[in-house]
Formats: sequence, structure tokens, C-alpha cells
Amino acid sequence: MKKRTFCNPVNINYQYQCGYNGRESADPAVVRYKDKYFLFASHGSGYWISDDLVNWDFIKVDLQKQPEFALFAPATLVIGERMYITHSQGGSVLYSDDPFDPDSWVNIGRPYEWHDPAFLLDDDGSVYIYEGLGDYSIHCSKLDPDNGFAVLEGPVPVFYSDYQNRGYDRCGDNNEIERRPSLEGAWVNKINGKYYLTYATPGTEFSTYCDGVAVSDSPMGPFENCDNSPTVFKSTGFMRGAGHGCLFEDVNGNLWKMDTTSVSVNHMFERRLALFPVKIIDGRLYTNTLRGDYPMFFPHETKNPFEQADAGLSLLSYNAKVKASSVVDGRHKPELVFDENMKTWWSAKTGAAGEQIEADLGKKYAVSSVQINFADTDITPCEGRENGFSYKYTLEASDDGEVWRILVDKRDNTEDLPHEYFEFENEGFRYIRLTNHGEFPAGGRFSVSGLRVFGPSDGKAPQSAPEFTAIRDKDERNMTVTWDKIPDAVGYFVRFGVNEAELYTQYQIINGTKAEIRSLINGVKYKVTVDAYNKGGVTAGKIIKTV
Repeated sequence: MKKRTFCNPVNINYQYQCGYNGRESADPAVVRYKDKYFLFASHGSGYWISDDLVNWDFIKVDLQKQPEFALFAPATLVIGERMYITHSQGGSVLYSDDPFDPDSWVNIGRPYEWHDPAFLLDDDGSVYIYEGLGDYSIHCSKLDPDNGFAVLEGPVPVFYSDYQNRGYDRCGDNNEIERRPSLEGAWVNKINGKYYLTYATPGTEFSTYCDGVAVSDSPMGPFENCDNSPTVFKSTGFMRGAGHGCLFEDVNGNLWKMDTTSVSVNHMFERRLALFPVKIIDGRLYTNTLRGDYPMFFPHETKNPFEQADAGLSLLSYNAKVKASSVVDGRHKPELVFDENMKTWWSAKTGAAGEQIEADLGKKYAVSSVQINFADTDITPCEGRENGFSYKYTLEASDDGEVWRILVDKRDNTEDLPHEYFEFENEGFRYIRLTNHGEFPAGGRFSVSGLRVFGPSDGKAPQSAPEFTAIRDKDERNMTVTWDKIPDAVGYFVRFGVNEAELYTQYQIINGTKAEIRSLINGVKYKVTVDAYNKGGVTAGKIIKTV
């Protein structure tokens, strides 16, 4: 069966970091080279190569020869047949004429000490670097690629944070902390003659981690913040936070954003990656994160992924009745596997074979796919990629909870992939069971943050979207949206933006009738609507209000 869909977060072998008590990959840089996609990420010890942006093959680098690949925040550049890379933490510039060979990288030194860098190759062959981390400004320098990337001009400040006017610049899981953000993760693209700067704020540990966008007519700025910022925002739902990433074009000419999403429970830097479609509309750069952690079609499957990426599948496992072989403590209860929050999880008492979790979906459903998201509890400190870790398990289904059949058999698995996603054809079941069959990676306890079951729409979508009230506070960065419960709805999407045809910034509210939104910009008028959804689908809001 050919796979047609995938589901965020990106399923790669996220590396354990000593002292983090968990995994990390972050700050992605994706670049096309000879019709292949190369993915670099923080602390990667190497990089990944893909044909389709979904299935990634890891290329390990010898860190004794190239310690730069153990640094944070890579930036990439391709000039002709040559690929360049540099990193944060004052990283050097390296180049390769054959990046398929991990031993081919040559270190040519660094012009100056930069942090969270991003390269831009302009149409005239000029090269620029944008950098800045934790300060309130991002700087730009013009470099000479023919002279070891020596500085020709700069660095000069080109953009500043402004939490007093931009609500999304405030810290906290709901932008509730009046504090200067960590402005970081610059990335610049030239599109239709304009220079688009995306930047990360307010901090990688927050659910509100996002990417704003600013634009300029000049590569060295100044950049003016766009009224539709943040351009990438996903503070609710299963996967939370989406900032510090890269914007790139696929082989079909479509734009994509790969960003960093936050777990940040075991450590602030416990993070994953996510992929979203992008489009320029009337000069504004938009990213579509609506249902961005539900199944999407492969990037090359559709002509217009911005509008057509969503595979239209319903989540069938929310709030499923659950039982587990054991529970380590009150913080890691079994029901957390089905609460649609990757920051919470169930943990068994041990990591031994036989630990399992079982769920009753309530009735028999047609099932198209299942996503298994493993978590880390009480791991043994470790790092690197030579640990021999893998998840060994079986995924089983049943119609009656008594007779079981195996859907996925990974008892002999050797891959270290914590966010596996499996598609099925003509499968139907009511009960699902995940059983451990080997030592859990890093000596941890058997832990699962999400066992998510998807299928075709079951029944009818909500009879209507709700009537709602949207009130802007005296502090215009804040807005409260309330509505009456729709009896047959499971949850709601509050969508808003500066143009009523492009309402792509969204908050997902499950089993609630209120959204306290604190991410607005002073002086900007917004259009707002509220959708309702259930296992039958989404009923889009027809009422659009101005606030």
C-alpha cells in the first residue's frame, strides 16, 4: 500500500541530549540540492536527506572531524554546485561539493561570532547573513563568498522586538507574561522582489512559540513588521508551538515552512519539528496551521497544498476509555494518552516487555491511520547516535476487546523513531492496544503522549457553527471570544486575521466555549470567526466579526 498521508510532528530519529532528560531536534534548515531535500537541525550529529519531505534518511557526521555539527541552529546556502553551512554559537562556515558524502565538508573559518544565523543569496549573487539571539534586535551583514565570507558591510540592526505593542511577543503559554521575548531564529527569503524576514518569538519553551514576519525592499532593511504577524502560530491542539524554522520552495514551486514545536517538559529544549504549507497572498506571507497536527497529504500529492494539504480525516480517539498495565505516578495517568496534548503523557512503572495501554473508542470505526507518539520518563542520561535505541512493540486491534489481531508488528524493530504514523486500508475496529516488547530507549519507562486514531468522517458534522461574541480589551493586544455550546460539537476553531478571506491564525478549544487570545497587535483591526467540529467533520463559521 502506497503511503499518501503523514502527520506532524516530523518522524525522524530525534537525538537524546545529555542533561535534557529527553530528545531534541530544533531550528531546522531545509535546502534543495539536486532535487533532494537536505534537513539540518540543532545538535544533529549529522543531517537527513529526503525525496518527499516525509521519509528522511539520516547521514551521520564524524563529530571528531566536524564538531560544528554538534552546535545549535544551522543555516544553509547553495551557490552553484557547492553547499555551505554554518551554525549558532559562533559557528564556522563549512562547504561541500558533494554533501551526500558526510566526510566532504571543509571548514573555512568564521568572519565573526554570530548566533542563530541565516544566509540569503540575492539575485545579483550577493550574500547576506541575518543573526541575533535573545536580544531585542536582529542584525544583517553583507558577506564576500569569494573571500571566506569576509564582512563587506555591517552588521547593522534591521528589526526589533516590541512586546508592548505585539501581544505574541509576550512570554508565557498564553502570552500572559509582560517581559521582553527571546527574539531569534531569523530566516530571509526574496519572493516577488520583496525580502521576507521570519523571526521566532517569544521563547522556545512556550506553547506560544511562533514566527512573526516582516518585509523590506532592501536586503539590509529596515524590515517593517507585517500586520498579519505571527505568520506561524499554533499554541493549542496536540502539538503546541511553532517557531524558529525555515521557509523553502519544493520541486513543484510550492512554499513550505518547517518549524520547531515545543514539548519542553523534561527540559526547555525538549523539542520536535513540524511542516506546514505556505502561500503569499496580496504580498502577505501566510502559513496554514489549521488542523496542522492532523493527517496531511504528502507535499507532492497536491497541486495546491496550502488549500488541499488536509486529508480530511477525523480524530476518533479523543477521550477514549483507557486502561493500562501500570502507572508510575499521578502526573502520568493513562487518560493523558488521549487528551490531545503532546506535553502530557502516560508512563508505566517500568520499561519492560509486557507494559501496555488499551483503549475503547466507544464503537467500531473505519480507521485510516494511527499515530504513535512516545515520550520520555526517567531516562538514563545519554547522548549521541551510537546507542542502539529502538522501540519494540505491537499495535493490535479488536472488535470486542477479547479477540485481538496485530496491525503493526515492531517486535524486531531497529529504528529509533518516536512519532510513527501508519496508514491502513479497509480496517475497522473498536479497541486498540499498544504493547511493549523490549527495553525502552535510554532506559526509560514505557511512555506514550498520544495514541491517535484517524478515520473518515463518522456521522454528521455539527449542525451549525456557533454564534459568538468577540470583545477587544482596553489593552488591544487581548481579545476574548465566547460562544454558546453546540450540542453535537466536540471542539471549536477560533480563526482570525486582517483579511476575512485569509483567517489562518487559530486557537483550538476542546470542550470549552471561551478563548482568551493575547497575541494581537495594537492598532490592527481583525476579522474573527468560530468553526465547530466533531467526528463528522468541520462546520465553518459563517459569521465574521470585526474587532
